[in-house]
Amino acid sequence: MSATAPGGLRRILPLAILALAGISVVASLVYAGPPATQQHTKSDSPSAPVKTYGSRSAPITMEIFTDYQCPSCRELYEATLKQLISDYVASGKVYLVHHDFPLQQHKYSGQAARWANAAAMFGDFGAVEAALYDNQSAWDADGNMQKFVAAAISGSDFHRIEAIVNACPGPAPQAQANRGAPLPPGAHPCAIDQDIVKDIELGYKIPVNYTPTYQIVYKSQRLPPAWGAVSWQILKQFFDSLLAQ
Repeated sequence: MSATAPGGLRRILPLAILALAGISVVASLVYAGPPATQQHTKSDSPSAPVKTYGSRSAPITMEIFTDYQCPSCRELYEATLKQLISDYVASGKVYLVHHDFPLQQHKYSGQAARWANAAAMFGDFGAVEAALYDNQSAWDADGNMQKFVAAAISGSDFHRIEAIVNACPGPAPQAQANRGAPLPPGAHPCAIDQDIVKDIELGYKIPVNYTPTYQIVYKSQRLPPAWGAVSWQILKQFFDSLLAQ
């Protein structure tokens, strides 16, 4: 399991798969910082993590499996997803669903996922996701991401989130190269670890072989997964082709 597809294929494969997916959709229909707009409800009390953007009733759903320490995931977020959220998610065209897939090869990926999931319990997911990606190069070496999370949200929210993360002393869940258990034997997961484990186990079923991996659903048609960074221009064109059907 690797963070990127081999060699120069990383950029080419997502476009080729999207193109093939587009053909299959047409055939099936013939025969049958943070982004400007976020919809995360703020709460003073913790709830189940909400890691989605937009409305469930949007005609297109895009599910994405990412690792906050993965350079390609950062590239996709900064160059494509920010614009997607502020444009097509805000206008009701796309429902974006985030799944955590922290890779074993990235030392701090599981801990970053813990911060994001704890933030998602209080409606701060969008702000913390942006902070982690925007500052990835700064915390990548030492794992000191707390200061960037703290700068992105209110002090009261940070203290609530920090308390949840600090209650997780053991190793964080990570996707294993052999698709083994995300937590080591005998581990005692904390509350937020269970949500990360569920995402990883879902990723195993897709299957997710690289990050980022994304899968698009349109009119009940689940298209083949694609992976790697793709530009907003290309993704927008693909979405427009779907919406025009």
